[in-house]
Amino acid sequence: MTPTLSVQNLSVDYELSAAGLFRRRRAVNAVANVSFDIAPGETLGLVGESGSGKTTVGRAVLRRLAAAQGRILFEGQDITRLQGDALRRLRARMQIVLQDPYTSLNPRHRVGEIVAEPLLVHGIAATPEEARATVRDLLTRVGLPADAADRYPHSFSGGQRQRIGIARALALKPALIVADEPVSALDVSVRAQVVNLMQDLQRDLGISFLFIAHDLAIVRHISHRVAIMYAGRLVEVAPREDVYSRPIHPYTRALLSAVPVADPKVQRTRRRIVHPGESVDIANPPTGCRFHPRCPLATEQCRNAEPPLLRREGARFAACWNSGA
Repeated sequence: MTPTLSVQNLSVDYELSAAGLFRRRRAVNAVANVSFDIAPGETLGLVGESGSGKTTVGRAVLRRLAAAQGRILFEGQDITRLQGDALRRLRARMQIVLQDPYTSLNPRHRVGEIVAEPLLVHGIAATPEEARATVRDLLTRVGLPADAADRYPHSFSGGQRQRIGIARALALKPALIVADEPVSALDVSVRAQVVNLMQDLQRDLGISFLFIAHDLAIVRHISHRVAIMYAGRLVEVAPREDVYSRPIHPYTRALLSAVPVADPKVQRTRRRIVHPGESVDIANPPTGCRFHPRCPLATEQCRNAEPPLLRREGARFAACWNSGA
């Protein structure tokens, strides 16, 4: 089966502005050698701390950032250098749900106009009136009343606004949705509702999700597989339950140790793993493994050579010289 999305050795550079009249600009390697596939109807959870590069990966997948190296294949087609009308047509099949539902919706437009906009831009509907029935169906599908189309975003709660954003993403019947921290700005009480909605849509429509988040509890609930990023590199990729029950990489173990458990007795017996030191400065990364300055397993090999992401067992991959499967 052809993956919906295949990312192969993706690297993304950012250019830093230079201080002074004659200083040269320099590029910072924000993402390096990232590879993963997402199957039709699958959700890959992409997890990492702030600055790890996970949002950069999402933007590169959608071709909002240029790849410095590597390839991005969508439904078998190499889209890495796609331009012009071909890229515009492609974007009908790849959509995004943004983090903040309070700023991602135009406050001057009614909800019906917001959801209808992709239909009009891509020529699926010629007029707003022609799009109205489709808009009503989309709003109903995401759990909003049909008369929501005539109201403005400010009259809705955060969770309802995110549903509007999801309806807008669904308008063009995408095969892939990049969900960039889609519930982090919502109240805890409504996060599960939005995640459950996404799962229902995936079951009914066969959509693939790249679900970017730092909340490991939410990721466990929605994802089929989980990819862990640290300082622009993937350090572990595995099926969900393998990551949560038997993590391989020391960084993954530390992340999971910080996730609270609902049972107080179990929580009291858990050991929090805290690695000393600060997160890596992407502009001045260490040689070798980027995690080695904080890793209790680090050896001379870790300091000198970057570990590749290799298969350990089954569908589990890890980038570590010293941790066993």
